[in-house]
Amino acid sequence: MNFSLSHVLATVGAVGAMSAGYAVFAPAAAPGPEGPPGMAGPAGPAGPQGPAGAPGPAGPMGPPGPAGAAGASAAFKDTTTTEYVVPRAEAGAVTGLLALRFRAPAAGFAYVTANGYCNTPPESSGAHYAVYVAGAPDDPHDDAIHGSSFVRMPTGAPLAQVPFTASRVFPVRSGLNVVYLNFQNFAGTAGHSCQATLVAFFSTQKLQ
Repeated sequence: MNFSLSHVLATVGAVGAMSAGYAVFAPAAAPGPEGPPGMAGPAGPAGPQGPAGAPGPAGPMGPPGPAGAAGASAAFKDTTTTEYVVPRAEAGAVTGLLALRFRAPAAGFAYVTANGYCNTPPESSGAHYAVYVAGAPDDPHDDAIHGSSFVRMPTGAPLAQVPFTASRVFPVRSGLNVVYLNFQNFAGTAGHSCQATLVAFFSTQKLQ
């Protein structure tokens, strides 16, 4: 086998390098292509909640809602005496026979009517009185009040049971209202006794 000079020198150099404790390596190769991404790891625990942010500005006002159902436009209430009411026996004295309290659902009007009777014994001959609807229990009769019942008995008249009717229209406010049935004894005669019914009809408006 024939060796060239270059082979001999290379062999000698390699042996000398190994005997000296080091080796000569070739330069590093170029990096290979990037491999595919690995699988995602498990999600970590949620962090603590942060502080609340400042409130934002108020939004625009929304459109108005639909109108509600209409309230009551008409209603009534009544009351009746449970025993005889004896009017005061003084000239010009006013006695409240009956009171009716009612709550109107709105401002409007009350048509108040009353009916009943008063007993007039013989000792009350010459009696003269009026029964009428009023706005207070001590309101005297006023000549301007229409719908009142007037009674005038002649002297010497026998026992009589005299019926009456009375009516009046009042403007009323929303909420509590009170109307009264009064007896005014013009002559001051004694011995009268009365029973009555009082009714209030409410309406939001009068007929046109």
